[in-house]
Amino acid sequence: ADVAQNLAKPKRDMAPILLRKYGIWLMALAFIFLTWIDRVANITGAPRATGILLAILLGGAVLDGLLFRRRVWCRYICPIGALTGLYSMASVVELRARPGACVGCRTKDCYQGNERAAGCPLMEFPRAMESNHHCSLCANCLKSCPHDSLELKLRPPWKELANIKRPVLAESFLALAMVALVYVQSFDMTIAWGDYMKWLIVNTGLEDYNLAFSLTFLAVIAAALGSFWLTSGLSARLSGLATRQEFCRYGYAYLPIALAGHLGHNLTHLVGEGPSALVIAGKQLGLPLAPPAEGAMADVGWLAFVILATGSALALWVARAIGRSSPRPASAIPHIALLIVFVVLFALMFALPMNPRHVH
Repeated sequence: ADVAQNLAKPKRDMAPILLRKYGIWLMALAFIFLTWIDRVANITGAPRATGILLAILLGGAVLDGLLFRRRVWCRYICPIGALTGLYSMASVVELRARPGACVGCRTKDCYQGNERAAGCPLMEFPRAMESNHHCSLCANCLKSCPHDSLELKLRPPWKELANIKRPVLAESFLALAMVALVYVQSFDMTIAWGDYMKWLIVNTGLEDYNLAFSLTFLAVIAAALGSFWLTSGLSARLSGLATRQEFCRYGYAYLPIALAGHLGHNLTHLVGEGPSALVIAGKQLGLPLAPPAEGAMADVGWLAFVILATGSALALWVARAIGRSSPRPASAIPHIALLIVFVVLFALMFALPMNPRHVH
């Protein structure tokens, strides 16, 4: 009866104020937990576990749809939304209002919607939007704007990251956490990982593999965040700003490293192992696809290094641009040094032979 009574109430546009205030922290911590539990519980390798996870995500989205008119789940709760939102800030596409086009406009159709299209599902006010973080490019605002004031256009990928007007601590935290998570996930898929785990278990007396993995997982995240905090302290001494401010501002410069690591590793597997995957899929569908000849699997390890080099150049450019906006541009030097350390660590890891079947 309580559920029926609640569903009978008018739906609200906005989430509760606590969720709006702390939602990004919730999403960041949830994504870290999801990454950890995926490996410990082998979710991707267990159909039942995969089904449970998908049911939780689907159930949350459905419940959100019953209680709210817009996508509160996607903006404030879903851990996948946190990741895609951050990565979209480095996109080469943006949807923005044309300069001066909205001056004098008294309608709010781009937000509220009209007969042409629904309002912005992620509760953004498109004509004042400055970031891709909460834009899913649904184009509802393009359709509903009566004055054709909005446009979809290309941009350099560093444009938004280098010009954050209101940096958010939780976003910078997740950016650094993503660098650590991508590194662990990629290293976990190398042949050397098995040797490392054997060494760790033998030399520490840990008998449980999941415990050894969990300690490594937490140690890498702590090392990344700790080194970033110390580096932000050095930048603060050079700029005269507070360490927290430098933590917030420079965190966005590390996003390209996480994105490059993510793309580099997964595209290497996709391109290198794609033909074999198509053969397996063909068998399931009854299609007689011939397996690739022995040794014919493409050696595309270079692809990861190309993507890493691109992401590294972008990260260094963003750090330098953030430094230029500081009272003293030299504040970027500590972060440029730390970025180079991270790039070297990723390059060394990518140089290790990968396990094509992710079996350790």
